[in-house]
Amino acid sequence: MSQAVSSEPHAGAGVKPYVVIFAALAVFTAVSFLVNSAERDDGLFGREVIGTGAGFTIILGVAVVKAVLVAMFFMHLKFDWSRFYFIIIPALILGTLLVIVLLPDIVLAWHH
Repeated sequence: MSQAVSSEPHAGAGVKPYVVIFAALAVFTAVSFLVNSAERDDGLFGREVIGTGAGFTIILGVAVVKAVLVAMFFMHLKFDWSRFYFIIIPALILGTLLVIVLLPDIVLAWHH
């Protein structure tokens, strides 16, 4: 049996969303760099502008946003989430449990 071949091109998102996401990632990288410089004495500003805790929180938030953007658009999870849902959630649970289970070994090895 033969399958019908469609002559219509696949309707994709095009290049524009990828360029926008790339620009957003570049801006977020610049924000991380500026925050890092602002929390150091020898940084771009010449003195400490913000505290270490605030800088860590901002940089961590920016990193999470960047990771979500990459996963959603470049890994196509925005469009294929329903297909990968049953794979990603158990992997996250098992990864977290693995860290918790191995934590005593890590702590004991650290003390020796």
